[in-house]
Amino acid sequence: MEIFKLMQNTNSNEVVFFEEPSVSLRMTIAVNDTTLGPAIATCRLKDYGAPENGVKAALSMAYYNTFRSALLRRGFGGAGLALCGSIPKINNEMYFRALGIFINKLNGKIYLARSSGISHKDMLDIKRESNYLLGVDERYINSGNSPVEAIAKGMIWGLKAIVRKKFNADNLTGLSFAVQGVGEVGANLIKELLKIEDVKITVTDVVYDKIKIIQDHSPEVKVVKPNEIYKQECDVFISAATNNIIKKEDAKQLKCKILTGSSNEFLHEPDVEKTLNEMGIMFVPGFIINGGEIIQLDNEYKGNDPCMVDRELPEIFEQTLDLLNEAENSEKSLTEIAIETAKKYIEGVASVKKLK
Repeated sequence: MEIFKLMQNTNSNEVVFFEEPSVSLRMTIAVNDTTLGPAIATCRLKDYGAPENGVKAALSMAYYNTFRSALLRRGFGGAGLALCGSIPKINNEMYFRALGIFINKLNGKIYLARSSGISHKDMLDIKRESNYLLGVDERYINSGNSPVEAIAKGMIWGLKAIVRKKFNADNLTGLSFAVQGVGEVGANLIKELLKIEDVKITVTDVVYDKIKIIQDHSPEVKVVKPNEIYKQECDVFISAATNNIIKKEDAKQLKCKILTGSSNEFLHEPDVEKTLNEMGIMFVPGFIINGGEIIQLDNEYKGNDPCMVDRELPEIFEQTLDLLNEAENSEKSLTEIAIETAKKYIEGVASVKKLK
């Protein structure tokens, strides 16, 4: 495994490995950049199989967390934490308390934020041993501004910007949406979309129980099989499933005008973006519009009132529209422009800090 090559590809500064056999704990922590402040470390539990897959996942999470924070001008760097193993086998209190102890060894360089495979209860177990985690403040959770809810609400603001640019429309009223994946983010996004007048929503997921919950609460939502979702005629296709899920052959089936999502990189390979552009489909990477979590974590970190999250989420609209406007007159892709914008901001902050 060429770890240093993987680090170079994502400009990451540090990769740390921890293992505690007594609780079957194996984890990889990647730190991409801490110029702006302590790094938000997305924490994901998954059976990655080969160890290098966990390393790649941690590096990817760290890479995009850096840009998500920089695009929103927040004081966080980027990190990622991949927990390797079977969820049913290792999902217990001692496992997560051991994780908290290891996190303390980094002395505040990173703050944990939960992702797939990690529950709120797991985070509370980690909190028994460590204060270096965010997204657990009950004030935010009880006020409808948990990290996952903030992601969904922030995506609505991002969608408004995209629709403004594509259709010259001021709102999402009357549009049709296809949503791939109804996990925590997907389910919350559907809940937000259903608040909009005259929307049509088609959904799918590989787990029937998740679909059943949507059907029970919202019978007006259309459900299709996973392999049929790409063929749905819609204005906006939203991927809220796993990373790297949309392959070139999937993209060629799309009958939408806009493609975006909640995952940082839901395209299987980068050149799919070119295929989408050739098809006339406006593609917006997930890391541009999924930053509601960053805004929520930033306010929690500062100890602000939860209502500040809702006040600041419209920043995603402004950020997204600015990037789309810049991409319109550029030969570069929207992905390239977004990354360059984030890097330029980080370089500016680094230059100013040298004055101290």
